Amino acid sequence: MERALVAAHGKMVALVASVLHAAGVTTTDEFARLLRVFADTVGETDAQEAEILTLWSETVAALLPEQRPH
Repeated sequence: MERALVAAHGKMVALVASVLHAAGVTTTDEFARLLRVFADTVGETDAQEAEILTLWSETVAALLPEQRPH
């Protein structure tokens, strides 16, 4: 159940990132990057919360098209 809850919240965060991108507020890539920075900061005091935030960042990043080398 806990894993499902974390995954469901991650998908909700990805939805918010998509809505913000569509509204021109920020890009999905930038949202994922900032969420990862936030996870790293939180990790200084709470490793478990940082792990969840990192998973959410990865969920958002998974929405991005595959980057091909130039």
